Amino acid sequence: MTEIQSILERARLLIVQHAPSEALQDAVPFALVCLIAGIGISVLGAKLSRFGLTAVVAMAGAAAGIFVGREIGYPESVCGLVGALMAGVVAFMTFRLWVGMVAAVVLSSAALGVFGYQHILPHVGAFEASYGTTVKASVADGSFALPTPQDQQAFRERTPQRWAQDLWTFAAKKDANLTRNGRALGLVTFLGGLFFGVIAMRTALIISTALVGTGLVATATGTLLTSYWPQSYQSFQNNPAMIGGAFGAFFVGSLVLQTLLTRKPPKPKEKSKS
Repeated sequence: MTEIQSILERARLLIVQHAPSEALQDAVPFALVCLIAGIGISVLGAKLSRFGLTAVVAMAGAAAGIFVGREIGYPESVCGLVGALMAGVVAFMTFRLWVGMVAAVVLSSAALGVFGYQHILPHVGAFEASYGTTVKASVADGSFALPTPQDQQAFRERTPQRWAQDLWTFAAKKDANLTRNGRALGLVTFLGGLFFGVIAMRTALIISTALVGTGLVATATGTLLTSYWPQSYQSFQNNPAMIGGAFGAFFVGSLVLQTLLTRKPPKPKEKSKS
């Protein structure tokens, strides 16, 4: 099993162990929803983001207003309308700041993902080999003994979170600067993404929505392949370059399409006075 396959397997176990059983049974419909949403965000995310954010925040404001009206005895419809109006105006006026926050989260997550691919993924094979050790040294007399039944049970039932924590600890022992560099990268890219989103709002919107949309499409595609074409999914796992190329092309296509759709129309030329 390659390093990438080990990571994907741990992610699958995390979902299986912690997702509600109803959600697992409805995985295919949910994947279809994610696929449609991902395509929609990849095409119209930047163009409709301001309207979508204002609408969502306005609905949240309406719900809050109705709750407050019910508590203080005022007409719920009036309080809901006032709450929706106030929240919608605030969301509309602070849209640039929202874009900066989204860009900060998306770009820092992407940077940390690349950082993990470069500095943690190469240690997965060695970590897996050391993680399954069947003997341990006794501190008291230097002899060797088999793990206790409790240790063996803990090894079999280790959660993906524990696996990830142990992997990070293992990699940090190999690279003393791993934790410091990871935190520094996350902080710098978050602040840089915030600044970039506020200053270059349109470009930040296009990049962020393209990344989010591509991620949703990739997740939905993996779920559908696992459910209906498991052999195809396994072949893709064995050829990660094929996966990267396909979704990389989708990402670039989203960037190009959204750039064209959000381009401002040319100003009409003034007629020359006779």
